[in-house]
Amino acid sequence: MILSGKKIVVTGAASGIGRALVAQLHAKGNELLAVDIHAENLSRLKNEYPGLQTLMLDLAVENSADKILEWVKSNWNSLDVFFSNAGFALYGNWQEIPNERTEAMFRINVFFHMELAAKLKERFGSDFRMVVTASAMSYWAVPGYAAYAASKAAIHQWAEGIWSEGEGEWLTLVYPAATATDFFEKAGKQIPKAYPVQPVNEVAKSILKGTEAGKRKIFPSDLFRFMLGLNRVFPLIKRIYCWSENRKLQRWTNNK
Repeated sequence: MILSGKKIVVTGAASGIGRALVAQLHAKGNELLAVDIHAENLSRLKNEYPGLQTLMLDLAVENSADKILEWVKSNWNSLDVFFSNAGFALYGNWQEIPNERTEAMFRINVFFHMELAAKLKERFGSDFRMVVTASAMSYWAVPGYAAYAASKAAIHQWAEGIWSEGEGEWLTLVYPAATATDFFEKAGKQIPKAYPVQPVNEVAKSILKGTEAGKRKIFPSDLFRFMLGLNRVFPLIKRIYCWSENRKLQRWTNNK
């Protein structure tokens, strides 16, 4: 699939990876619907990219997937790609994360994707591609991100289950490592950044390249993928990494 002249939805479109995807997809001449919770950021995005369609929506509310599909039905006669990118993180000791915040995170990071996939399949069969932003933490949990890693591992195993049923050629998961966006600022106040950190435009470029190739799994960070393989041979690598990140967590906790 060449991503040019396609009808595409991007959630979490007004910042971070979503914004970078919008910029690169717009440059390729696609018809875009940008979905985000922040009206002001969407307005700026619309002014920057002529012809961009926007929809302000909180994906944590009930029937949010239906509202997006209603827009698609009213404005387009088809849908080529849905970049289900919206999500958020929480940072801190696992015991200190409020239950209501964890529930909200799972609602957006997990349940929205699952509900959306079912509705897309019902409407479009297999004639579309859904690209879900998971995380490197789907494979490799990091101290301070226990609940977030759990949500990303959940969506990863959901996809693995679909693929194991001989289904899901329409489904792609992306596993970014830490990315140079406002991800960390939103996860907590002055939180330490996990290593390695990638430029957001490079991550978006990798996502689009993998989507065009029809890949099931996209790893924007070659270093992370290499470390995954190396750790199978030398398990001490992950232990050392987690030890280093745990020291950051303890310093952050003590300085709060």
